[in-house]
This record gives sequence, structure tokens and C-alpha cells, in this order.
Amino acid sequence: MARPSHAHFMARAIELALKAKGQTSPNPIVGVIITRQGRVLSEGFHRKAGQDHAEIIALKKLEKNEANGSTMYVTMEPCSHHGKTPPCAPRIVEAGIQRVVIGCRDANPQVNGQGIRWLKDAGVEVIEGVMHDACIHLNLPFQKFITTKLPFVTLKVAMSLDGKIATATGESHWISNTLSRQYVHQLRDQVDAILIGAGTLKRDDPLLTVRLPRKKSEKQPLVVIVDASLESPTTRQLFKVKGRQVVLATTQLVSSEKKKIFTDLGAEVLTLPADLTGRVDLRELLRALGKKGVTHLLVEGGSSIFSAFISEKLVDHLVCFLAPKILGGQALDWLPEINIRNLKDALELDNLSVKTLGDNVLIEGELKK
Repeated sequence: MARPSHAHFMARAIELALKAKGQTSPNPIVGVIITRQGRVLSEGFHRKAGQDHAEIIALKKLEKNEANGSTMYVTMEPCSHHGKTPPCAPRIVEAGIQRVVIGCRDANPQVNGQGIRWLKDAGVEVIEGVMHDACIHLNLPFQKFITTKLPFVTLKVAMSLDGKIATATGESHWISNTLSRQYVHQLRDQVDAILIGAGTLKRDDPLLTVRLPRKKSEKQPLVVIVDASLESPTTRQLFKVKGRQVVLATTQLVSSEKKKIFTDLGAEVLTLPADLTGRVDLRELLRALGKKGVTHLLVEGGSSIFSAFISEKLVDHLVCFLAPKILGGQALDWLPEINIRNLKDALELDNLSVKTLGDNVLIEGELKK
């Protein structure tokens, strides 16, 4: 019987990495398998920033010298620098691993290629690029943040077949079905922050919490409200949840008295430059969120926010739920401020995926820039 292929074991390492999706920020998710002669000796995955990396977890499960002459499969290049934990590459060498099969390199400038060099210099055989694209896609938010210090931006929208997100009277609950809303809670569980505009806060009074049957942790994403004039209603439920982190992004044009109203509620007021239209400069907002350690931002609405993020090419990933409803011409468009006159200028998606969630259609892809 033939031994399993490198891809077989890497696929399992990817499965392991995904067990911690959304739980390791600002670190990447990583899965590891250690094998000998086609037999699995140990498995591991990184669970949380500050805790052991996947390689160390897998090695700790083995007896002394048990790893001698074995092969390690790891979704991302082992680190070679001191962070919150010691580097993994020396530990791999010390354990006697003979071969390391790597899915993709670590984009962190402190690591990129250096972990591989360390292993090779120590006489370890290194095979790169097994299931490379799949391994890269495990950590797109990390890859962007570690190289640009900006959050990876996912935009989520639920709309009717004719591209509407609310009726002419503003009613929007619920355009999407229960399965789609459950998917949104999974998305929220994978991000560091959720962003909405002041209009959505006023109209919908959302909690923006993660509500899952078996939530992995009690941590809730930071909430960011974009409000250039700082006129959000103080009675909204977001401001009443004890311990919930809320940031209001506004401009220098707002008085200190207005800001104090919200800081007294326990919210943080982030003062940013205004753009040419008097709105909050979204690029500056992303820089500020990056400084706060936000690696993955979920934009949830409303139409003006959607239009601004897309027109300024700030969206990395689009998640679109299509419901089998038609709301008509007077209903609210999801991109009312974007007007493309020529088909050749239409915005397009890469790496498209399409699936059904009951009677809803879920379309995901990366926005071409």
C-alpha cells in the first residue's frame, strides 16, 4: 500500500489550523503534523496568541527522541525570532526532525525565509509550497496586517435580488434567512472589530455581538461607529452593555462637549481628519485601528459606509447574501453613491465562491483593486 502523499498530510494540517480560526489574533493560525514512514506521531495547532505555537504543541506530545528522523508538516514557515514565545526552528532541530514540509512562507519581515534558512543550515531537509494557495488563504488578514499594519477588511451585505438592503420605509429585518444570519455570527467570531455607520446605529439599534451555540470564548469584537458629527443616540443598547468596547470615529470639527457625552458612557472617541466631503477619513481610520492591533475588520453597514469603502478601494473581501426577494425601485440600494458608466470599469471579484444557505445564495470573493 502506497504511503499518503505530502498533500494528504498538509490537508490534515490545514484542518487543524482552522480549529482556531479567529482565536489567535494578531498571530496566524497554524496546523502541524509529525509523521514517520506514513504514520502520524503527533498533531498540534496554535490556539491563542502568547501560548505555544503549533510546532511546540506537537513536539511536546512526543517522548524524548521520538521525533528523531521524522517529518513535520506545517502550514506556515516555522518562526526563527523571539516574540511572546521562543522561536520554533531551533526546537525542531533539537528534536531531531529530519524533514520539514511547509505550505507557505511567513510574511512577517522578521521571519520571511529566515526560519527556512535556519532549518537548512542545521541540515534539515525543507520542502516548500505544498498546498501553497490553500495555506496562504488561511491567513490573509495576518498576511496583510504584518506587512502593512492595516486591517484586512471584509464587507458583509445582505440584499434582495434587485440589490436592495431595506424597503422604501427603511425596514430591513430580515432580508436574509436564519442560516445566513448564523453564518454572520461565525464571521463576527473571526474578526477583531465590527464597523457600522451612525445611520445604521440609529435605525437598527444593533448589538453586533457573536451569538453561537458553542462560542469558543467570551470575547466580543470591538465595535467601531463612524459618526462625523457625533450625533449618535446615547440611548442605543451598545452603550449599555457592561465591558463592551465601543469606539466612535469622528472628526476635529466636533466639540469637546459632544465627545465628553460619549466618553462618560464608557466609549472611546477617536478624532480623525475629515476628507474633502467632511466625512471621517477612512484610510486614517484604518491606520488608527491597525495601531490598536485590529488585524481583521468586518464592515456591516450601511449604504453610505459600503459606498465609501468600496469607492476608496479599501475592501479586501466581500461577503454577499442574496435573498429571493424583490423590493423595487424606491427601496434602498446597497451602493447608492457609486455610479459606473462603462462596463469595462465594473468592479470584479477574484477567487469567487458560491453556495446556497437554504433559499439564500452566498457569494464571496476578493475585490480586485
